[in-house]
Amino acid sequence: MGIIGKGLDTHFAAPERGDYKSVKKISEELKNEFLLPWFDAVPACVMVLNMHRQIVYCNEAFKKLSLKQHIEDVIGKRPGEALDCVNAALMEAGCGCSLDCRSCGAARAIVKSLQGEEDCQNCRMTRVVDHNEVPLDLQVFTRPTTFRGENFIFLFALDISHELRLRYLNRTFYHGLINTVGSITSLAELIEAEPEDVTLFPMLLNTSRRILRDVMYHRDLYAAEQGAMVSEKQNITPMPFISDLVNEECRIRNVQPNMVDYDIMCGTLYSDPKILRHVLRNIFVNALEARETAGGRICIQCRRSGDGTTSLSITNDGDVPVEIQGQIFGRYVSTKSPDRGLGTYVAKLFTEKYLGGSIACSTGNGETTFTLFLS
Repeated sequence: MGIIGKGLDTHFAAPERGDYKSVKKISEELKNEFLLPWFDAVPACVMVLNMHRQIVYCNEAFKKLSLKQHIEDVIGKRPGEALDCVNAALMEAGCGCSLDCRSCGAARAIVKSLQGEEDCQNCRMTRVVDHNEVPLDLQVFTRPTTFRGENFIFLFALDISHELRLRYLNRTFYHGLINTVGSITSLAELIEAEPEDVTLFPMLLNTSRRILRDVMYHRDLYAAEQGAMVSEKQNITPMPFISDLVNEECRIRNVQPNMVDYDIMCGTLYSDPKILRHVLRNIFVNALEARETAGGRICIQCRRSGDGTTSLSITNDGDVPVEIQGQIFGRYVSTKSPDRGLGTYVAKLFTEKYLGGSIACSTGNGETTFTLFLS
């Protein structure tokens, strides 16, 4: 087999790969194996990879997932390249070779099977579809095998996006919903027992608004992922807008809002207030949760540059763990629980797709900052 890619830089898996002529030859030989066509009847994605992690066979389900017209369009590529994973283009050596590939479940499972072991891992991928970044959640099973004296890897992949969303709803959204409805019930019972106690009515109103906000948030998230959300921009005065959000979240979590420092020097913002609130709330909640372990204060800063771009940043103490830094904006990526991790993903989705801006994260030296750039 002709080998190409020797000497290319890599941060994880080997960069070498077989030349297309050699890969195509093996692919044609596999077509004559009478069992392989049966995999076209399987709804799960099935691939056979060579020892350089290149696809030499795939079934119709994987071809459909890859959005390619012909199976020949994926032969010779690595899985991330065939699926247009954003990380596959970071290095000249391709899929499996970037820093971020070290935390990719698919890449890790494949490498383990190259060493002769079966494996099963979840892969949280961001792929490019029609110039847009789209999340894809897969459960990947790998198993080493042999064919005519050569070693290969069987790879089976299941799309578990709906399963993860259901798990998130069951463990996080529904849990919060039950707690909030329970609070409303308790307040209603107190009002029934003491109808003259007017202090209970503001509490009932705030709790009701909270449950409505949470339900509307998930409705908006679903609409955003379906491309059905509409942005309605207007002028926003930053300081009262941001401080109102901070005070609300601090009240919910029984935290004093005076641990937040403001440095607002950006004038009027022109944005969609509902969507911007979703974004800032997610980032600020992350900062509040990080403060529970790291302590310190939270700083919110707003600046306008000479080109008219507004930057809005939230900084808290504590570093993002190295193992998830490359996936910080991925769906269901969290340091707290595998059933969480929508906050930064939602912030990126809303900011880039509906606010016309961008978002970045910097972490190190005991500090983490999320910054929105809005034009």
